[in-house]
Amino acid sequence: MAELNSSQVYDLLNRPRPLWLAGCDLSGAYLKGANLSGADLTEANLSQANLTGATLIGANLTGANLTGANLTGANLSEADLSYADLSHANLVKANLRQGRLNYAILEEANLFEANLREAYLTETNLMGTNLGDAILLKVVLKGANLTNANLEGAHLRGANLFEANLDGANLTNAHMRGAMKPNGDIYD
Repeated sequence: MAELNSSQVYDLLNRPRPLWLAGCDLSGAYLKGANLSGADLTEANLSQANLTGATLIGANLTGANLTGANLTGANLSEADLSYADLSHANLVKANLRQGRLNYAILEEANLFEANLREAYLTETNLMGTNLGDAILLKVVLKGANLTNANLEGAHLRGANLFEANLDGANLTNAHMRGAMKPNGDIYD
């Protein structure tokens, strides 16, 4: 992976869009409020990066390492995070609407009050993840691992939970009407 210093990161962020940062090492980078819309960050290392309030609309983060990254309030709508590692990431109030997180790892991530409306999380690892009060309307969680996840107060109306693992998940006050159960039945 190519390593970038802070002046190179600043230079890249002020170039015309879209940015091509595939495979770059941006671990620990301070990118608070950065506009990375449409950027190609395929397999980039953004572990421990500060992306608070960053705009990553339509960005390609396939296979990216975002372990422990701070994405509080970040806009990742329509971004591709398939196969990305977001373990222990902070995504409080992040916008992941219509995002693709298939096969991603979100183990013990914090998605409190995050917007995941119409997102795709097929076979995603959400073990121990905090999804309290999250918006998961019409989300696809087919085959997802939600073992010990916190879904308290989450809005799951119309969600697809077919073959999802909900062992030990906290569904207290979750809004499940019209969602598909792991066995294919529909919640009343």
